[in-house]
Amino acid sequence: MLKAITFDFWDTLYKIPRNEGFAKWRVDMFQETVGDMGYLVDTDSIREAFYDSWQYAYHSQIECGLDLTPRGQMEFVLDQLKFKLSMDEWKKAYEVYTSIKTPPQLNDGVLEVLPVLASRYEMAVICNTGISPGLMLRDLMRTDGIFGYFAVTVFSDEVRWAKPNVKIFEYTLQQLGVPNYAAAHVGDNSNTDMVGARAAGMTTVWLAPDAHITEITADCDYRIRSLSELLQLF
Repeated sequence: MLKAITFDFWDTLYKIPRNEGFAKWRVDMFQETVGDMGYLVDTDSIREAFYDSWQYAYHSQIECGLDLTPRGQMEFVLDQLKFKLSMDEWKKAYEVYTSIKTPPQLNDGVLEVLPVLASRYEMAVICNTGISPGLMLRDLMRTDGIFGYFAVTVFSDEVRWAKPNVKIFEYTLQQLGVPNYAAAHVGDNSNTDMVGARAAGMTTVWLAPDAHITEITADCDYRIRSLSELLQLF
């Protein structure tokens, strides 16, 4: 009998910002901030350091199941740029690096589905954070009125494990007080969400709106095209 449902954050509860201007804004703001400190560097070098940091963080998650926190990413960037910042300068640069220009939008169906499922099951979030730390993402959830639906919120920058590491799933289930066989995980990434949740012994639900039916593989129990389909599943 199902007792709990856990949700991925990015591209499951919230849409990932994919506007190229979003990355450019972050690069430009960082360049302006460190420039005011006397560090002159071209935008191409900053952009390259950012992308190298993001790639390193992603591979750390996929290959090692460990999180390179936003602080770790910041250190990676500064090391590549060969900057030695004071504590106050570091804090200012970090604030710019992790800032959110435009709040991401809730995914389709979130406001329809969460109240119903929360009345039936315990719910949790399991998030590979990326650039913005869990502290900021919780505030975003509060602003959008969905934080209260979740009994537990687990962010990789706080626990240092990252999906697909089975430990982040096991930790979440321990916090919920629910065994793996009584829990389902919903996520969009087959390499992190589905692989990790299946290894943890959970029911797996792959949110894949653009996938063809032939792409369904043994790494998930269910494939849905929209979150609203969860109301028919559970």
